[in-house]
Amino acid sequence: MAFELTQCRLRGCKNTLGGLRAVYLAPYKNVLRSEIAYDGVNLTEFPQTFIYKFDLVSTDVFEQSGTEGDGGKSYDQKITLTFNKLSSFDNLQFQKLLRKDYFIVVEDRMGNFFLMGFKNGLIADSLDSGTSQQYRISFTGNEEDFAPFCETLIGTDLIIIDGYNKVFQDTYNFVFQDDYNYIFM
Repeated sequence: MAFELTQCRLRGCKNTLGGLRAVYLAPYKNVLRSEIAYDGVNLTEFPQTFIYKFDLVSTDVFEQSGTEGDGGKSYDQKITLTFNKLSSFDNLQFQKLLRKDYFIVVEDRMGNFFLMGFKNGLIADSLDSGTSQQYRISFTGNEEDFAPFCETLIGTDLIIIDGYNKVFQDTYNFVFQDDYNYIFM
């Protein structure tokens, strides 16, 4: 009997575009298990969360690796994002990203959406910039499972906010008529 996982692996697939199209960030909040519906692969229910879109132009990827330790199996998640064009304003905004934990929705070039850090959140653990006129920010986290698919949640439970994102220092979030989104952390 052939298993679906091993069928047709010798035949090359012509539709394997790699890389990420966009990421969507949301501040991490503790989510109760009763608030989510998760079947081990797909996340079908999640508390309503506003996510902020960042288009990507580089070849950023996210990585997941499983390990088994004293506490059982866990999955390390890591993503490094590259943003172009240094400015003094962006410098301040990117520094503020290091002060919070996040959920990150990853959209790959195949149209799949994954929710990274959906139980424990991701930590923005490094920010690099230099004369290359780019910012590189890395997020890491550890979860009980791989990042689940979450296509069915986009637009309903995970609401995308397009526009410019401004990050300040208290906990208020304002979306104005000019399509600018101001996040006061």
